[in-house]
Amino acid sequence: MKRATFILVLLLLATGLFGCQRREIVIPTLAQLPTITPTFTPTFTLTPTFTPTFTPTPTFTLTATPTLTPTLTPTSTLTPTLTLTFTPVATNTPIPTPTPTGPVIYSFTADNYEMRAGGVTVLRWQALGDTAVLDQIGAAGNLLQSFSVPVTGEQAVTIPVGSGRVVTYRLTVIRQGIPTAQTLAITITCGYDWFFGNQYAAGACPANLGAIGDGRFQGFDGGMMIYLAASTENFPGNRVYVLFYGSSQWQAYENVGNATPTGSPPSGRYLPGDPILGNVWETGLFNGQPIKNLLQYSSTPNADTGPRTGQVEAGGGAIYIDIPDGRVYRLQGVTGGTWTQVK
Repeated sequence: MKRATFILVLLLLATGLFGCQRREIVIPTLAQLPTITPTFTPTFTLTPTFTPTFTPTPTFTLTATPTLTPTLTPTSTLTPTLTLTFTPVATNTPIPTPTPTGPVIYSFTADNYEMRAGGVTVLRWQALGDTAVLDQIGAAGNLLQSFSVPVTGEQAVTIPVGSGRVVTYRLTVIRQGIPTAQTLAITITCGYDWFFGNQYAAGACPANLGAIGDGRFQGFDGGMMIYLAASTENFPGNRVYVLFYGSSQWQAYENVGNATPTGSPPSGRYLPGDPILGNVWETGLFNGQPIKNLLQYSSTPNADTGPRTGQVEAGGGAIYIDIPDGRVYRLQGVTGGTWTQVK
């Protein structure tokens, strides 16, 4: 456009040089052409405005990419759970086991593990074997009773009296000549307390509360004499119990009358000072020998006349008697036997 304008100007100038005599040429009209150039040029300045419109494009692409990555990763954690479902299958494999060749006691129980003496409980057991035996054992380890029982079954047993505070039952099963045994213990509870303290009775239970009554006591060189007026189970009252030191034996004698003791004790020794004791001392016999020869004389002139207490062991096989200084003796038997000091 500028080149055309330039040529046009040259032509006009040339025309003016060669025909300057002609006045009809109007140059001012052509001078208005430069006004076209500034009005057209500003229209091209709008082109740069299209460049900013493309800037949002990269922001859309970058934000979408990280959101897909974390959502797929946690799904892989579910894979290990499938392997755990197969582990219980292996636990079932040990069930088939070979049958043992020897005897087996699977269980041995009692309906009651704490009972009073004389009560009844049921023992139950399951075992594998050819034969079985059930034994009842006392607190001292002595065999009280034995039962031939089936290999699997039950047995009602009576809790023994007078055998201590514990009774043990032993089940023995034999198979192909091989024995195996299992025990259980039942604690025997007492319905009463001992008058001298339960800890001194070696686990035995009393049959009653005991009897307190008129009494006599006198010690001698060869033993002692105890009179108990009160009666208790299996032990009638009004009896004199003579305990001999040398043999630890005792014998009971009824009070049947009075007799005057005879003899000449040495200095510092005395005859029985009570007529009840004196009658037994003078007339009684023990194993064919006069009691007075076995007891000899007393170190005290008079007998103690305070009350005495007697209490019977459950089962009636022994009586416990005290003396004035607090000592207590257990007399095993009913009319005679052996004695021991328990307190």
